[in-house]
Formats: sequence, C-alpha cells, structure tokens
Amino acid sequence: MPSAAVRRSEADQLIETLHTVAADPALWESLVTALADAPADAPSETDMDGLEDAPVGPPAVGLLLLAADGAVVGWNAAGKSLLRGKLGADDAAGRPLFSPANHEALVEARRRLGETGAAQVIVRLVQAEDEDPRFAYVGPIEALPATLRQGVEGREAPRAKVAVIFPAPENTDRLWMTVRASFGLTAAETRLAARLKAGRTLKEAADDLGVSLNTVRNQLRAVFDKMGLNRQSELVRALAQLSALSNSIQPEPAIVSASEAGALMAAPPVRIHRLPDGRALAYREYGRPDGRPCMVFHQGLGSSLLPRGSDELARDLGLRIVCAERPGVGRSDLHPELSLEAVAADLGDLTRALDMRRVRVAAMMYGAAFALSYAEDMAGEVEHVLLASARPTGAAPERPEDRRNPLVLLRRRMLRLRWVAGPMYAVFRRRLSHSLVERMVRAGASAPGDGAYLARHPGVVDFIQAYMGESLTRGSEGVARETVLLASSDGASWPRLRAPVSVWHGAEDTVTSVEEVLSWLGHAPHQVRVFNGVGHFLPHKHWPEIMGWMAA
Repeated sequence: MPSAAVRRSEADQLIETLHTVAADPALWESLVTALADAPADAPSETDMDGLEDAPVGPPAVGLLLLAADGAVVGWNAAGKSLLRGKLGADDAAGRPLFSPANHEALVEARRRLGETGAAQVIVRLVQAEDEDPRFAYVGPIEALPATLRQGVEGREAPRAKVAVIFPAPENTDRLWMTVRASFGLTAAETRLAARLKAGRTLKEAADDLGVSLNTVRNQLRAVFDKMGLNRQSELVRALAQLSALSNSIQPEPAIVSASEAGALMAAPPVRIHRLPDGRALAYREYGRPDGRPCMVFHQGLGSSLLPRGSDELARDLGLRIVCAERPGVGRSDLHPELSLEAVAADLGDLTRALDMRRVRVAAMMYGAAFALSYAEDMAGEVEHVLLASARPTGAAPERPEDRRNPLVLLRRRMLRLRWVAGPMYAVFRRRLSHSLVERMVRAGASAPGDGAYLARHPGVVDFIQAYMGESLTRGSEGVARETVLLASSDGASWPRLRAPVSVWHGAEDTVTSVEEVLSWLGHAPHQVRVFNGVGHFLPHKHWPEIMGWMAA
C-alpha cells in the first residue's frame, strides 16, 4: 500500500494536470493517464489551491436605482459599496451620488434608451484610482425582474425610473447586439470582439473572419476607441463582466434565424419556486399554461434551457413543458443531503405548486435516474416516461473501445475516482469558453452520425455552451455532487414505478449501449426504439420527435 506522502504526491500531480490540460480536450489523453494512476481516495492534505469554487448563493450583482433627475434613490448592498468605493461618493447629507463624469455618462445612456427604445444599453463608467473602466447595463425600471429587486434599500426607491445593473462574470450569448447598439460598433467589429472574448488570438480571429491580420488590428483599435479602452485584456475583461445579467434582463431578440444558436436569447424567463425549507428551485416553462403537462429532465451538465423554438412548437402542439434545474445546478439551491429521492421530492413539490396532473416525463442522458425516481414518487400522476440516450447509474467498467474516445474514458475514470469530480468541474467552470466547448463537442462526436449532424448544425455548439454555462451559474459544486451521486447509485431500482417506460437510443452511442440501458432498468420497457445513424446526439437531432411524443 502506498504511503500517505506518495498518495498526496500523486493527487497533487493530478491537480496540476487538471490546471494544465483541462482547457484543451486535445490534451485530455494526458489527463486520462493521470487518472489511471491517481489514488482512489482524496488525500486530506492535497494542495487544492486555485480550485476553490465560488460560494453558492445569489450572483454578485450590483444594483442602483435612479430617479428621473438622475439622483440615486435605491441600491442593494453590492451596488452601494461599488458606488461609494469606485464610482462616486456621498454628498453633504450622506446620500450616495455618482462622480460628475459618470453622471454625464448615465445621462447619455438614458438619452440613448429613449431614442432607440432598446431593452437596455451599456454604459462605460470611470473607476477611482486609475483602475480599469467598469461597464454596466442601464434599463427602464419596469423591465427590472422582481428577483433583482430583492435586497433593495432606499426610502425614495419607489420614484426610481432607471436601473443600473453591474453584472458578475458569466458566459451568455445575449451580449453582442447590446454592445453594438451601445457603442456604435460595426458588424465586423462586433464579430471580432466576440472572437476575442471566446479566447482566440488576433491571428486566429483573422483566420476565422477571412481577413488579414492588419485588418483585425485596425478593427481592434476602432473597438478600443469606441469603448474607451487601451488593451485587449481590458476588452476581454469588460465583455466577460458584461455577459452576466443577460438572463435576468431578458431583452427581446432582434434577430430570427433557423439555428440552435441563440436559444438563450429566445428562451422563456427563468422562474423561482420556493420549496418548503426555503430553498430556491429554478425552472423554465414552455408552451401554453393550459397545455398538456410535461416534465423534462435535462442532461447532467445541463440546465432548464431547451433547444431554440421549443416554446413556439410546444404552444402549437398544445403542451405545457416544465424543465427544472436540479438542486445545486444552475440557479437552484443545493440540497443539504442530495439523493435521488430528495430530488424527486423537490420536483414533486414544484409539480403540485403548478397544479400539473397526468404528467408526461422525458429525460435526457444523466437525467434518466432522476426522472424514474420522480415518476415512482408521483405514483398515479405520471402517465409515461421517455428515456432518450439514458445513462445508467454506477461507475461503468472501462471497455477496450473506450480508448478510441478520450472523453468517454475520462468520464469513466472520473466516476471511479469520485473525489476528482469537484476539482475537475471547478477548473472547467473557470476555463469555460466557446472555443473549449467547440473542441469538446467535436472530440465527443466520434460516432459518424454525430459528426455528420454537427457538420450540418454548427449552431449546436452555441446551444451546448449556453446550457453548460447556465448549469455552472452558481458554482460547480452542485454538478459535482450530482455526478458523485449517480456514480454511487449502483444498483438503483424503482420497485414502486407503475408508469410505462419507453427507451430511445442511438445505434452509434459510444457511451452506453441500448443493451446496457435495458439491463439497468431491470424490467421490460413499454417501447424500445433504436435510431440508426446517430450516437449520443440523439436528444439534439430528434428533439422535435421527443416533443411530438409528449403531445401524442
């Protein structure tokens, strides 16, 4: 048996490997090798420096409310601290106010709001002590969601007309039309800024855009001039900072296109259900309020975001689809004692609160076990369960064919070494970008059918990045705990399940075969459909058929 010092050394080497290669799936074979030699249990003294996740709780959003004359009449704690420490000061009566330069910038922002009729504009504000400029959203008070009003102070807040919102970093796809409208960027300058935010170099951006390096340099200088910046690093930081509140502000989409890209822009707003113990359970509702009740269980690293067009199609099919973000995932609070039964109880409470009866259930990938527990717990209220690309619980043994797909092998080893899930997802959350997700998706599309689907639908990368980013909104601990729970639930069964179960699976699925799914279920399903020419992209490729099943 290796000594404790050796085990710590092996674990420290693995943590260092995580830092080094997690942002590039092309190097994940090194990570797979490191996992093969890592200790089964986490050494208590392993150096986890730099991997601590952001604390789970409300996002760090600063909010300031302005009256018609520009006076600050309301604030939350983060907004007031930022105003007094960085953007302004107190007047003689102790009331917070912006510095003259920032006051002028806000007057211009309010003027642009009135002229353009936009849902919000972005304003550049000057900070104290020669720090980098700070950017914020400015929008009419009536567009401010109730969830952002929580914790607002100020006796004069009721006379507020405009909200100034300072977001925390997070990736979304709502940013670009607002940046363009706020600073007068051209379409070419906006495309360049988007690629720089995604982590591309100037040379890579030039290649992507099909222009010369000198052209993108000139465009970058124009972006700097219009946004009042000096360095590329400032631009990337500013854009990351601005991305955070797009979910909360919910601007109306200005562009319509038949693509998976932009799903976040067109999605219904996220809602919050308060559970009996006070925890928040986040969900989205698609379709008609009086439609046929359906509950969708998202994949493991997923959220309540469904493919673009789901809201309209659900409405046309007469469906009411609810997709909730499980405890600790997305904007839902952690459960103190996570279990399949605890998740089923939370979702059952939401179902009853929404007065949903005779529910149809569809589950994607790692949502399968939670869907079965929910259907068992809800007894006679669940009519039918569909499992699309289901992933059985437990840590599946490695297979010879797994060596052809490092992503599959990585997950198998991560499930065996359950302590690795926490640091792995923490690093992934820190490094998440469009270029990382694109490389991951392309590496994972090892089945010929999946590769062909991805080539015809490149917008699916944007959709996957959007729901991955949402799943990590409040931190990575919830996703890691869910992963460990599923790996630990070997032998899970549902003896009280009475609802019929249908299984849809891709013939080219490299993660789990349909035979493994049927063996895991332990009883004959109502229906088995095997789809040729598709692997684990089945829920993406056949989503309209899944919705049709819910309406049938």
